[in-house]
Amino acid sequence: MANRHLARTLTLQALFEWDFYKGERDIDAILPHTLAEFAPDFDDEGFSKNLLHAILAKQQEIDPLIVRFAPEWPLDQITTIDRNVLRIGVYELKFANDIPPKVAINEAIELAKTFGGPSSGKFINGVLGSIYKEMIQLGEKQSPESQGIKEISAGGLVYRTDGTETRFALILDAYNKWTFPKGHVDSVESLEKAAAREISEEIGITDLTLVATLGDAELKVHRTGESSFRKLVHYYLFKTTSEKITVPAVPELKDARWFSTAEAQEALTYAQNKEMFAKALIYITEYEHTGKVGTKTEDQIRG
Repeated sequence: MANRHLARTLTLQALFEWDFYKGERDIDAILPHTLAEFAPDFDDEGFSKNLLHAILAKQQEIDPLIVRFAPEWPLDQITTIDRNVLRIGVYELKFANDIPPKVAINEAIELAKTFGGPSSGKFINGVLGSIYKEMIQLGEKQSPESQGIKEISAGGLVYRTDGTETRFALILDAYNKWTFPKGHVDSVESLEKAAAREISEEIGITDLTLVATLGDAELKVHRTGESSFRKLVHYYLFKTTSEKITVPAVPELKDARWFSTAEAQEALTYAQNKEMFAKALIYITEYEHTGKVGTKTEDQIRG
């Protein structure tokens, strides 16, 4: 599976250059240069090119939506990064039938946090959230419940630094697959708090520092005596200084232990986990060097 988060990042970089030069440069010339400079060995299976052309084809519909749902900000006064993150987000939310709404919104927020300013994530979330609410009201998109999603869960990948090595906490689930700890979200708590609570319940670690959002995944759940159903899981990246892992005596959790980077890459089998793990490695490198995730600026993207 192509890493769509990286592909969206390349799309944003190409859109930034195209927009910076007022649309006067050929997007088909910009994208190959972007790929060669930032990800020469990355094969996104045409995702970036298709997304770029789709966004530009729908620009006359996308831009008015941005103007309508961000009325305090004329389009040309929105930063170049935020404007083009919104174009990606609005396209995937409004016009891409194969992208779940929550994924479209969360991916846009992550792009904004990584490349935009301190308030970019909140701004993008507000605009796209308002568009999504209207789409549900108009019947253009369905709520998670109407889509067959009966359960919302949260969890994440926990890491600690052990000298020069990074180690990761994984659990062995009921299907004998190594994965990230996760569990059900209570209606009164935030997703981040739910993720931290579930991690502490499943592996006994309470010393958790939130580093970044890793994204969402839809899972099909099969339980004895119940009809199968779909579950939406929100994943986060946490850092800890704790070493001890405690495994509760529950049937759905068979084991839990620390893995090295290479061991975790080998042990993970779920495609969503593998993609999120690759994203986490990038975030960890930045966090360990700067103390935060999302330090790149418009000038760095412009090159």
